[in-house]
Amino acid sequence: MFLGGIKMENNKHKAQIKYRKNNYKQFNIDFRFEIFNTFAEMCKKNNTTPTTEIKKFVDEYIKSNS
Repeated sequence: MFLGGIKMENNKHKAQIKYRKNNYKQFNIDFRFEIFNTFAEMCKKNNTTPTTEIKKFVDEYIKSNS
């Protein structure tokens, strides 16, 4: 039973990896440390994350330029 549980988890993980590979694009952004740290601190104070705010910016940019 234990091994079966592990196999099911591995299959689920493989499916998630395949889905992400086919539906998402990841890219890195280089920031100076002081800029990123300030941004991360501001996000934390506003109960959000840098990732969330960057995604919001991209969504708004697309809407504004379509």
